[in-house]
Amino acid sequence: MMDVDTAIYTRRSVRKYKRTPVPKQLVQELLEAANMAPSATNRQPWEFVVVNRSFLDRLEETLKEAFQERVASVSEEAMRRAIKDLSLPDGAGGDRLQALGAFYRTLGGAPVAVGVCLPREKDPWVWKNNISDSAAAIENLLLAAWGKGLGSCWMTGPLKGRADAIASFLGVPADRELIAIIALGYPDHQPSVPPKKDVAAKTRWIGFD
Repeated sequence: MMDVDTAIYTRRSVRKYKRTPVPKQLVQELLEAANMAPSATNRQPWEFVVVNRSFLDRLEETLKEAFQERVASVSEEAMRRAIKDLSLPDGAGGDRLQALGAFYRTLGGAPVAVGVCLPREKDPWVWKNNISDSAAAIENLLLAAWGKGLGSCWMTGPLKGRADAIASFLGVPADRELIAIIALGYPDHQPSVPPKKDVAAKTRWIGFD
């Protein structure tokens, strides 16, 4: 089994997957890892919807529209600048924006996707804690997946304009909010290491020599 440091430093966001199915039991193990995340007052607010490829195919048009709307909201030029450091699979004639659009539409051909939901919450403090909790659970899932030879990609972009349509398709109850989609499968490309900012420039030390 991969050690924690190796998983943290080698994990990448995968945007193209093999057709190889992911066994249900393996996905269950990843959810168990996600469920071990810390949460404020042990609320454990996260809930999951696991979707098979056959159902994801029916989402293609909605995901395509989500991508088109996202590009239109910022302009094509701004979107190209925003994605300049993303690791994208070869294809689309080398056009990075088209490659990202293809990923959005198909989720990279991932055999599985996991939707992450939270209870709707009026109290801003509880909602902030719930978001933090779910982020910890998602990271657990991503690292556990990588440690077992699976790739993943944590996505929120499709939800910007199409959250309600996607949530409805997934059968998410009205009192729950879909906050993330995770594409999951065996990697079919080798993402490069994205540039990282110097952590020293983002850190202040208090009370240390």
